[in-house]
Amino acid sequence: MCLVDCDRLVVASTEAACELFGASRKHAVGTDPGRHILDEDAALGDKLWAQLLSTNQLYAETRVAHADGRQLRVSYAGHGTTIDGRWHALMVMLSVRLEPDGEELIGAGDSGLPQDLESTLTPREREVIRLVAQGANTGQIAAELYLSSATVRTHVRNAMVKTQARTRAHLVAIVLGDGFIG
Repeated sequence: MCLVDCDRLVVASTEAACELFGASRKHAVGTDPGRHILDEDAALGDKLWAQLLSTNQLYAETRVAHADGRQLRVSYAGHGTTIDGRWHALMVMLSVRLEPDGEELIGAGDSGLPQDLESTLTPREREVIRLVAQGANTGQIAAELYLSSATVRTHVRNAMVKTQARTRAHLVAIVLGDGFIG
């Protein structure tokens, strides 16, 4: 998962995303994530970026180059939002596999998740997850929804149990992948 600004530059990235592409956070921040898209998909990358800028949501799949030269097929979701007065996109990798037809690196197999997250999660859990996906921390969510921080943590924990998410980032990836947040 990474956060990209309106100039298409990474402003923050998880360690897992950096590891997957063979880069350190220091080298990822300030770069264009589209630089990894293979030449034949580069025009598609520009088109998808334009779509994200205009609609604030994106679900796509592209071929990218790993730092060691391997080719990866990456499915990802993007959600545009305003953070501290500036537009940013939260980009979440939903699945990654080696090309051609190689092993899944993330997103392998049947998740065993409920088919309809919207009916599984309570309205308050959905509201809290939406704010998590927009980059809000527990304190910010508590203030916005007039809840205690403990209650926010409980809603996040309950949503994680229901979706089988291991981390908040994984939770966001699941709900973005399901098309739940738009």
